[in-house]
Amino acid sequence: MKIAFVCLGNICRSPMAEFVMKDMTNKHIINSFATSAYHIGEDMHKDTKELLIKNNIKCDNFICRQISLEDVKYHDIIFALDDEILNTLQNRFQEHKNKIQSFCTYCNLGYKNVPDPWYSGNFEEVYMIIKHSCKNILKAIDEENINCN
Repeated sequence: MKIAFVCLGNICRSPMAEFVMKDMTNKHIINSFATSAYHIGEDMHKDTKELLIKNNIKCDNFICRQISLEDVKYHDIIFALDDEILNTLQNRFQEHKNKIQSFCTYCNLGYKNVPDPWYSGNFEEVYMIIKHSCKNILKAIDEENINCN
């Protein structure tokens, strides 16, 4: 399965989700993207990278990218890290709305959105939410309880 994670800038949440998921499985193609063009070509946020390294998660060769129609067509499922991103993606790529889901659908910790640590500074909280939700996503994929068309 080809999985994409999307946030606003592709420097904090979505790259964290990409590399956490890659650390959990090698069965799937996993990428991350931004809806904005703010950080295209840059590395992930230094605090995201430090947290991943601290948790022994390999995160080399990362470059921020903005999602395109080709990316949407290529991936089987696209996870938006918050409702604003979900709405942006569904409006921008209306023909592929069925592929786009809320990441927090797989979070049973009481979160409706993954908070943006760019603003909150709480990278540990985001890591906890992402790790938990990625495990649930993989379980749903293995049990074929995930909707991706």
